[in-house]
Amino acid sequence: MPATLRPATEADHEALRALDDRLIAEASLPGATRTDFQRFQRRFTDKALADTNPKSRLIVAADGDGKILGYIHLQPTHGDVLDRETGYVSIIAVAEEAAGQGVGRKLMEAAESWAREQGYPSLLLDVFASNETARRFYERTGFVEDSVRLRCNLSK
Repeated sequence: MPATLRPATEADHEALRALDDRLIAEASLPGATRTDFQRFQRRFTDKALADTNPKSRLIVAADGDGKILGYIHLQPTHGDVLDRETGYVSIIAVAEEAAGQGVGRKLMEAAESWAREQGYPSLLLDVFASNETARRFYERTGFVEDSVRLRCNLSK
């Protein structure tokens, strides 16, 4: 399934929001419901789609008919350890029918190119610990854990 990358347009937003369920498919946290994750992801996606920072990028992968196969949102962030601006992958999503076809890798290559163009020393991202599929993908593309967030659920 050949994919072409291009900047996203406002006309793409509905198709990008339709990938929200893919982003939270393996998400789980003690005390959190599916509805909690859906609300979280909608807020997160809407924030990415509304990003107007000129350094940020919203890139879609589309097939020859223009159907959205996936997308990635990239933005600058402050890397605390190096105390300098670095790149952040806030969202990367691939449609279920495009999974395993190289779309995610192509989007991640675009992220690396963007980060190099900006002069960033690295790319950062966050992933739910329960999302084993994404974690394996990130490991294959060169990401390693640099910190771990721990949670103590106080509601019993």
